Parts: sequence; C-alpha cells; structure tokens
Amino acid sequence: MDKKQQQNLGMLFVASFSSLTVSQIIESNGSNLVDFTQGVLTGIGIVGMLLTIVTFGRYYKRSR
Repeated sequence: MDKKQQQNLGMLFVASFSSLTVSQIIESNGSNLVDFTQGVLTGIGIVGMLLTIVTFGRYYKRSR
C-alpha cells in the first residue's frame, strides 16, 4: 500500500468515526429533524466503516 492509499484510507476512517461520534453526541429532545439527522449520520458512519474494512482488506490482499 503506497502513501496515497494510506492517506485515503485514513481520511475515510476519520470521516466515518467523526460522523458516528457526532451522531451520538447530538441530543434529539423529540425533534423529528434531529432524529433524522442522527439516523443519516449513523448510517454514513456505518457504511464508511464497512468501506474502510473492505478497502483495507483489498489493499492488504494485493500486497501479499
């Protein structure tokens, strides 16, 4: 894995982790809009984490 691939994978991980963290910090107080926003951020975070794992696996498999 070259330096650019490592940076891209790192940025994907940081963005996913950040969206998951923000979605857990926000308090909804019964607001539908905030509940929807939490759901979207959680979904983006989960998909990003799965994409990070798959991408890392592909890079690791190719390097062997």
